[in-house]
Amino acid sequence: MQDDKSAQDAKRLLEAFSINHAEARTVSPHGTDRPFVPNWADTEQAGLDRARRDNAVGWLVDKGMLERDEETENLVGTGEGFPEYGFGSVIRITDSGRELLEEIWHESGQQ
Repeated sequence: MQDDKSAQDAKRLLEAFSINHAEARTVSPHGTDRPFVPNWADTEQAGLDRARRDNAVGWLVDKGMLERDEETENLVGTGEGFPEYGFGSVIRITDSGRELLEEIWHESGQQ
């Protein structure tokens, strides 16, 4: 039961990522695999609290749909390339995550 709730929350959060971050969109001027830093606007847009967001991100990572981008995180820490954020890790949506996004958009009539 918890996994079902986490899966639904994960879908909403993934959709919020794709709306709020050009780098996370399937069709993006930045390419399809650019890393990005999630923020609270994503969590709020998905209607989640901190615990549910953490579970949703955990579900997406466990299912291989999100991955941390440690190389870019190192650049964030040194001030190269990305601004310093106090929230979250640098992540990227994997191919399987993009497949789920396409399914979400198809279900909602987008794209």
